[in-house]
Amino acid sequence: MHLLNRYIICCALALFCTTAFGRQTNLQFVNPYLRIPVLKAGEDPVKTFNSLVFLRVVASKNSVYAGEAFLVEYKLYRAISTDPSPGKQPAFFGCSVLELSPVTDTDTETLAGKQYHVNILRKVQLTALQEGHITLDEASVNNIVQFYTSDNPNQAQSIRLEAKSIPDTIEVKPLPEKDKPAGFTGVVGNFNMVIKADTNTVPAGENSHLTVIVRGTGDIAGVPVPAVNWPANIEHFEATATQHLQRDSFPAGGEKAFSVPFIGPKEGIAVIPPVYFAFFNPGTQKYDSVHTDSLSIRFTKALPKKNLQVVFTEDITNRKYLWIVPAIALMVVFVVIITGKTQRKEKRRRRQTAVEQKKPLPLTLPPIKKTDFTAEVLLLSAIKDDQVFFSKAKELLTQALRQKLNSFAFYEADILQELQSKSHNKTLVATVQQIYKICNQNLYSPILNSEQRETLQKALDEVIRQLEV
Repeated sequence: MHLLNRYIICCALALFCTTAFGRQTNLQFVNPYLRIPVLKAGEDPVKTFNSLVFLRVVASKNSVYAGEAFLVEYKLYRAISTDPSPGKQPAFFGCSVLELSPVTDTDTETLAGKQYHVNILRKVQLTALQEGHITLDEASVNNIVQFYTSDNPNQAQSIRLEAKSIPDTIEVKPLPEKDKPAGFTGVVGNFNMVIKADTNTVPAGENSHLTVIVRGTGDIAGVPVPAVNWPANIEHFEATATQHLQRDSFPAGGEKAFSVPFIGPKEGIAVIPPVYFAFFNPGTQKYDSVHTDSLSIRFTKALPKKNLQVVFTEDITNRKYLWIVPAIALMVVFVVIITGKTQRKEKRRRRQTAVEQKKPLPLTLPPIKKTDFTAEVLLLSAIKDDQVFFSKAKELLTQALRQKLNSFAFYEADILQELQSKSHNKTLVATVQQIYKICNQNLYSPILNSEQRETLQKALDEVIRQLEV
């Protein structure tokens, strides 16, 4: 009887363990993020984990107007614990890119009955530069996944899993022609505006400044100098601009301030009429405008000129200075002797350098070397080292821009500034800026990304063809 009781207890324990293990195996994918997954015998870890670890690109809109800003997030979904590391970074073309503040918190979402932990890897505000389409490039994240198998539950195994996003396309529509106001400059967003002067009372002939401030959300960087209808009795000069952006939320807000120096040559009162600014509001999908109040400036009497007056209190008759006459005579004799010697040396020097001056002088700057950049771009594929590849790509882009612009600038910022001033192709300028950015990221980041090479090489080849150098 005692042996029978022991047998029954052993069978019950075995049945309990089997049931418990079976429950763990069946429930592991309900919310297994806090545990290492266990695979059944014969299960393929890659196929099983692909639905549990993936990367998605999420856009706030799938259709926007040209000049309209929209939000793009690259989100990593994980239903199991992984050790992620950077992979391929997306590249954006045909739009301006504003990096928003990174999100460090982990969120949770439920998709198809499974709960996922979600991390936003990249958050950007893109602004379409022209109508057409914008492709949200593929990105990837490398993950190391640890797991057990049911036939060997005590030995942990690991596998490298690459999570890739599926590229997406955003339609960019042209701005409507209906009700487009006169003086519209193509800025899209929602704004307000104020003007102010350093002071409302300015002495005639003295400098002062008018400040025009545009605040709001949208394409702050694209806001031009608002047109001011200056009175005839005010002379104004070129404006300078400063801008401040807030990157903590979407749409990114901020302000752009324009400082315009002015002067009133005569006394009197001048009234600066209201300043208008028109824009397209994507929220209402209509054109809108704002205006300021008028501003009165009173020019007062000019400030008196300060003259330098010297008061002599001492005796300035000739009696004190008679001794200067012989001293001056001696000095004249000395100067004549020294001047004669100097003139003879100068004649000999001129005869000696006359022959040398007949030789052609070298140019102060060497001519820009003509290069077949299309062929050079093709040769980039043969470069194996990532550092050498991105360094050479950046060098080719710089040389191509210098040759096209006939420029002797050597610094990236100077070349970009010259390109912006000479080119009206905003897409080309944005692409050049993006190529420089990708090259710099891969050259100076501790983790190089060789998978961007093909995308960058295609973009560089397209820029070379557009430059036609």
